[in-house]
Order: sequence, then structure tokens, then C-alpha cells
Amino acid sequence: MKLTTQYSICIAEPGTKGPVSRARKQFNTLIKKIEAMRLRLAAWNEAMPSIMRQAEQEFQPLVQAYSVHQKALVLLLDQMHQHKSMGKKERAKLVDLICSVALDVLADGDDAELKDIYNRHSGGDFDAEADQDGAAFRDMMEQILGVQMDAEVDLRSPEAMLEALAAQMHQRAEQEQQTAQAKAATRPKPASALAREQRQAAEADKLKQSVRDIFRKLVSELHPDREPDAAERERKTALMQRVNVAYAANDLLDLLALQLEIEQIEQADLNNLSEERIKQYNKILDGQLRELERETAGSESAAAQEMSGQQRGRLTPQALLRCLHVDIAEMQAKLDAIVAELEEFRDVNKLKAWLKTYQPVEASDYSDAYWY
Repeated sequence: MKLTTQYSICIAEPGTKGPVSRARKQFNTLIKKIEAMRLRLAAWNEAMPSIMRQAEQEFQPLVQAYSVHQKALVLLLDQMHQHKSMGKKERAKLVDLICSVALDVLADGDDAELKDIYNRHSGGDFDAEADQDGAAFRDMMEQILGVQMDAEVDLRSPEAMLEALAAQMHQRAEQEQQTAQAKAATRPKPASALAREQRQAAEADKLKQSVRDIFRKLVSELHPDREPDAAERERKTALMQRVNVAYAANDLLDLLALQLEIEQIEQADLNNLSEERIKQYNKILDGQLRELERETAGSESAAAQEMSGQQRGRLTPQALLRCLHVDIAEMQAKLDAIVAELEEFRDVNKLKAWLKTYQPVEASDYSDAYWY
């Protein structure tokens, strides 16, 4: 879909002293809203590839490096746990830290070595705890939503379980809709409902015909097969491609803009449109605006998930990029800190001194930490 138009569309108010035409005013308002929404969507479409590329090239390597250093920290702390100079309280703090960091790493992927260390220090079994927590989450969501999840769903993956639940909810909604439609089909419709449906169908046909009429006029003038001049045929071919794209999208705005561009109509033709035709155009434009709003909302919703609720107000590509820069800086700081800790904790005296300031979380539940 083309997101900006070369020719701005508007309808001038008639030069009378009467009241302002509501339909004409609505037409111009819809055009402005569509153009603004197109620019908003274009900004997302233009910015997202660069933002995602920067996240992949700058943020993700930091995350991976941090995870590698976390594992190295667990291995070092496990080794220091056996040091002869460690006291009982110091070992208890090391157990808490080892299990906490190990779970953080294991949340992002399986690692047999880390699971063995976790099991040894926690006195539990990582796999059994993960399965138990996943089953509890599944049972809770099934009870709340009233659906039955497939048995093969990975209980250790919240994302997989939520995706499966969404699929079940969608399937149930479709079944309920089909049931309702089947019941409705067996009931005779009141005369008023039939009349309303007929009016709606007739109105929809009339709106389609309005767009079809403009399309046919453009085709009659731009069809490249009827053009003997090679250069002009190439120009008309490019224009016809735009016409076809606009018609396929039911894009009245671009079809009108093309008519102005090739001088098939003039501004005076728009100004002299009948009230009935303007009202028809307004219904088509309103549909275009709603579709653009849905598409833009989808882009912004996907971006908001990356923000993790950090943005207030309307999200913009600039805000998302600022958030990414903050995340990169914070991850770099975390990586620098863990590198420094690895270097410092190799000295048992420095590690013992640091442990004096470390406060384990009371009654920590490592399986809960893993799941959430």
C-alpha cells in the first residue's frame, strides 16, 4: 500500500451563505486523518528494520555474552563453595547465589552442567520442579479460561503454553460462532431484518460501484496496450500498476489522486460533487481509515511488547529507539559488572568480604524464580 499521496485531496465549500455542508466537512476531515495515519504507519515501516537490526547487532550479543559470564560465575562460585576457608554462613549465602544465577541462565535454555550444580546445592530436581510449576500454571489457566490444553505442549515454556491457550480460545470462539450461525440459519428471519440486510447489501454494492467507476475511467485512459509511443507506454504501465494496487485495496483516496495527477479530473470536479456522491465517498474513506488504524495499532502493539511497559502515552519509533538505547546501556553495564565480579571473586578473601554485604532473599523459592 502506498502510504503518501502526491496530490492532496479536498473539497471546497460552496460559495453560499448557507450552513456548512456536513458531508463536505466530513470528507476533508477523513482525508486529513487518513494522510496522518499513513504517515504514522510509514514511520513505523521505515524505522522498524533499522531498530530490529540494531537490536540484533548490538543488544543480543550483549545478552549472550552476559549469559556466558553468568555460567562462568556459577562455576566459580561452586568451586569456591568447597574452599576450606568458607564458613557455614558463607556457604549458605553461596548456595543462594549459585541457585539464583543458575536459574536465571536455565530460564533461557537447557544446560546439563548447570542443572547438576543447581540440583546439588538446592537439594531438589530442576526438571521435576519445572514440570510441576508448568503443570500448576496450566491447570490454573485451564480453570480460569475453561479450555483444555493439548498434552504435548511444553510445560516448561510459558510462551508455548500461552500460545497454545490462545489457539484453544480462538478455536472455541470459532466453534461458538459456527453454532450460533447454525442456530440462526434454522430460525426464520423477521421481515425487518431481511429488509435491513437487503439495504446493507445494496449500499455495499453502491459503494463498490463508486470505486469501480473511477477504476474503469482510469483504465480507459491509461491502458498501455493502446499506446503506440514506447516512452508513453512505459509511463502508462507504471501508472496502471498504481491503479491496480489502489483498486485491489479499495483505496479511493489514491484513485482520486491518480485522476488529478493525469488530469482526468480537476479540482472543480471534486468541488461540484453531489451530496449523495460525497456521502458515498465518506463511507469508503471511513473504511480506509479504520483499516489503517488497525494496521498501525498492530505495529505499535508489537513495539509495545518490546518496551515491556516502559512507555507512557502514544508509542513512537523514536521512543522505541530510545528504549533500545537504554536497554543496550543497561546490558553493557551488567556485563561490565559481572566481568569485574568474576575477576574479583577469584580471590577468596575478596569474595568473603563481598559475602558479608550479600543478603539472600528470605524463604526464596527457586522454582518460582525460574517460572516467573
